[in-house]
Amino acid sequence: MRTAIISITENGEAISKKIREKLEGSDEFIKGKDFEKLKEVVGENFKRYDALIMICAVGIVIRMIAPYIENKLKDPAVIAIDEQGRRVISLLSGHVGGANELTEKVAQIIKAEAIITTATDINQKPAIDTIAAKMGLRPFPKEAIKVINSAILRGEKVYVKAGETILNLTPQRLILGIGCRRGTLKEEIEEAVIEACEKISQPIERINLIASVDIKKDEEGLLEFAKCVNREIKFFDVDSLKRTIEKYKLKESKIVKEKIGIGNICESAALSCVEEGKFALTKTKFEKVTAALIWEK
Repeated sequence: MRTAIISITENGEAISKKIREKLEGSDEFIKGKDFEKLKEVVGENFKRYDALIMICAVGIVIRMIAPYIENKLKDPAVIAIDEQGRRVISLLSGHVGGANELTEKVAQIIKAEAIITTATDINQKPAIDTIAAKMGLRPFPKEAIKVINSAILRGEKVYVKAGETILNLTPQRLILGIGCRRGTLKEEIEEAVIEACEKISQPIERINLIASVDIKKDEEGLLEFAKCVNREIKFFDVDSLKRTIEKYKLKESKIVKEKIGIGNICESAALSCVEEGKFALTKTKFEKVTAALIWEK
């Protein structure tokens, strides 16, 4: 999960630092008490990131995110933390977006109280949209989620293939973005990708599409790997990936950028394949391979 941490006070900055030390894939934004700049930061990053952590009053968070909220299947996770770091509150996209899970994780990091208000969670019941998100499934229609979760809360049986309300769960595409050193063997790439998939509890067969930069078009090991797993591999030119890097403000490796003109291959290539995506695994380095995995929204 790629996370933006936004703070507006010195205390908030200190809390942000603690979170960043333990939370992978997090970036920090500090704009002081200039609320016009704060609006700008939230607006720019609401769709760029999978999650927003805002260290300020809940009222401020609500006012800042209100213009950008779409629906629970597409909105990022949003959590609020008071500037003393006492409470971490799940506000938006608790199930599909993963805000509830992130709230628990952040609360543990800063030793705060996690506040989650979704009915299924406080009653210790499984939510169908949480189950779907963990399995990489897209639930629709959205209206059926509430009906089924309400039935679960009442202790009623929910059937897989029968009932008045039907919720469809369709597999989301899992996109692998990949970069590798010149001459990396197929077996080395496969080993790295299997490990990447294990990090998100998915088999390698779950990958639907592979993506990389076009200078890897003749990379024998990469082509052999794609053939071995029987998946299409898309190659993007450097200019296309530059635009994706700018759009999402992706972090870049200075060394790689000096060599090929861009410093982020795996994340930018994966994101270039979809209109909207959510990171299952941010850029992860292996011995000779870098990989990122995203779910298509």
